[in-house]
Amino acid sequence: MRHAFVMDPLERVKPHKDTTYFLMLAARERGHDVFYIDPSALHLRHDQAWASAINVDVIDDPDHPFEVLSTEIVSLATMDVVWIRTDPPFDRGYFYVTLLLDCLPDRVQIINRPSTVRDWNEKLAALRYPHFTPHTLVSRRAVDIQEFLSAHERITIKPVDGHGGKGIIFLDHSLSAEDQQSGIEQATRSGRHWVVVQEYLPAARDGDKRILLLDGQPLGAILRVHAEDVELNNLDQGGRAISAGLDDKDQEICDAISKDLVTHGVRFAGIDVIGGMLIEVNITSPTGLREMSDFDGTKYHHKVIEGLER
Repeated sequence: MRHAFVMDPLERVKPHKDTTYFLMLAARERGHDVFYIDPSALHLRHDQAWASAINVDVIDDPDHPFEVLSTEIVSLATMDVVWIRTDPPFDRGYFYVTLLLDCLPDRVQIINRPSTVRDWNEKLAALRYPHFTPHTLVSRRAVDIQEFLSAHERITIKPVDGHGGKGIIFLDHSLSAEDQQSGIEQATRSGRHWVVVQEYLPAARDGDKRILLLDGQPLGAILRVHAEDVELNNLDQGGRAISAGLDDKDQEICDAISKDLVTHGVRFAGIDVIGGMLIEVNITSPTGLREMSDFDGTKYHHKVIEGLER
């Protein structure tokens, strides 16, 4: 099989934790051809998607993870699998990449379906399942957020298009009215940016669970816990991952979203759960696969590639 990975530059890959690298490694270990494609190298020729693609060998060596074999201009219709693995945020460039990849023939497996990547904002997608989510407000108006805060002891505010824990703030009633208003103005950039506002979940102090799903079925999970003196659990904010399993509530959430994921062409996804509540549905470039494998020795990256071979 031929796998094309549309992704960030190879020199930015961190082999010890990078899920994209881990998937590329599994593909090579299973005898597949692996191509790296920078998003800027994509183009259309009439109605056909083409790209300058770098054929790479992928090596299980953190000091020398890639070896370039060749560079060629290829029609993406010659690929068996095309992975959209560019890291968020989902900006205008990301939007256009999904439009170009929409032109691929149906026989090419695209992970994940471009139209769903466009339509499912990762924070708003969780609201498709309101009985599993905390009380939520999406707005950019200070008056709406102030009213929501008055109804809850503590709230979490995060940018609709945020990622990696960036831009998240917490507000509670212990703050002065001036500090509350300042926090809201900061989060919304004076009313110019939409934010997701949710009731604070005390269970977040114990960590948030990342569950990875393949074709709607859970592969496994990790628990992300915050560093000392840091409130956010995100790995990009200094958090660390520990081994975790799925409890009954986690499985109930997975069962509830499984059909939707399959119907909308989401082959590989990561959901975030805090205290049995669904927080995000990550479909752009879900991570956590390497950490999951390190904990129990299971070759989850091979399981993902094997699922595409059937």
